[in-house]
Amino acid sequence: MLGACADRGGEWPSLARVPGSPNAPCGPAAESAPAGARPCVAAPPPAVSTPAPDLPTLEARLSVARGAWADTLKAAESAVAAAASAEAGESAWAAAELQLSRLERAAAPFAEVAEALAGSESGAALREAAEADRARHLEAFARLRSALSR
Repeated sequence: MLGACADRGGEWPSLARVPGSPNAPCGPAAESAPAGARPCVAAPPPAVSTPAPDLPTLEARLSVARGAWADTLKAAESAVAAAASAEAGESAWAAAELQLSRLERAAAPFAEVAEALAGSESGAALREAAEADRARHLEAFARLRSALSR
């Protein structure tokens, strides 16, 4: 691929500055810049404008996530209770582990909504609600995990 950059004599291309280069080198290389070169000017950082969060959509997503999480929590609690006397590797224990994984996945939108609202003053209340939901999930998950672990 670099052969395509070589000149007709088969030599590799030179990386030396050529007359008419748009900018002089910056940093340590600036000391050896050719006379009359334009000064090194850093490009301004790109303007980053973050759009305002879509609060109604995020609120609806949080509401749906709460319902799904509550349903999954009930299933996980039932599975963990059924596995209370089961040994690791038995089907009841495996079903409880599966339900705990589903519970963890059902709680993912709580963190995603909170992250989407980070730094938003208009969505502060919704972000706090999502963070509270996430904290409630972590507490319930830890309780179920400890009930399943021996």
